[in-house]
Amino acid sequence: MIYAPECDVCFMHIPKNAGQSIRNALARRTSLSFDALARDLNVTLAEAEAATEAGFDHATLGPIKPEHLPLATIEVHFPHVWDVLRQTRVFALARDPRDRFISALLQRMREFAGSGAIRADEPEVNEEAAKVCAWLEGNRASLDLDYIHFMPQHMYVAHAGQRLVQTLFPMHAMRGLEAWLNQEAGLDLSVSHDHARRQPKTWAKRLQPAARFAGHKLMPAALRRALHPIWVRSGVFSDAARGYDRIDLGDETERFIADFYKADFALFEEAQTFARAWTPDGRT
Repeated sequence: MIYAPECDVCFMHIPKNAGQSIRNALARRTSLSFDALARDLNVTLAEAEAATEAGFDHATLGPIKPEHLPLATIEVHFPHVWDVLRQTRVFALARDPRDRFISALLQRMREFAGSGAIRADEPEVNEEAAKVCAWLEGNRASLDLDYIHFMPQHMYVAHAGQRLVQTLFPMHAMRGLEAWLNQEAGLDLSVSHDHARRQPKTWAKRLQPAARFAGHKLMPAALRRALHPIWVRSGVFSDAARGYDRIDLGDETERFIADFYKADFALFEEAQTFARAWTPDGRT
């Protein structure tokens, strides 16, 4: 949750739904408060803010990302954050569940398997997808950092039969969200997708081993970090999400996604309908 007290709105951060982009946009136009989180974690404001991105080792829950907590966890373990959510206008972004699954899968492979700049259409992606589906089948509600990005979106907008987040825009409808924030919160801001995933183009795959060797063996770490954003924005890479609809994950995985995220597909449709009322041409 990201709370902007000056305009009395909360952003409910659903993992893999452009949360960092929303946080950056809000921070450019208004102040953000981490007071409730600091009180729940019993840390300073600076430590609470850092924990939202760096993570936190909770005495009861273990390692967590405070910005990725579903409502059920917040109600029980974060009472001050829960109170803020209950008393303010809360909005969130919804995403096509299949696209989100693929995005989460690629992030998992990069962070926990060291896959680097892998393409979504490579065979090992399907293999990892099958493993993730098998794990999710037996762990449908988890805070495990390895799998938190796969948790269903509806866990972040409704709890115990009660809908807490009424304002829901699809991730690709930033114009509608900007219009809503302007009218409802007096925030004149522009939201850009700052963290869209990039992947090497098909013809550039043969460059990856040499580039990886140069980056990790020949360059100082500071130089590698400085050059990385320039490298991934070059013509060697493209926006990964544009090709997700062409990825064949296999029949079993596709059936699992359709079932496991059934409520999320409905939520995404609802968000698209809601957004049409906030865009000039009625489109998302």
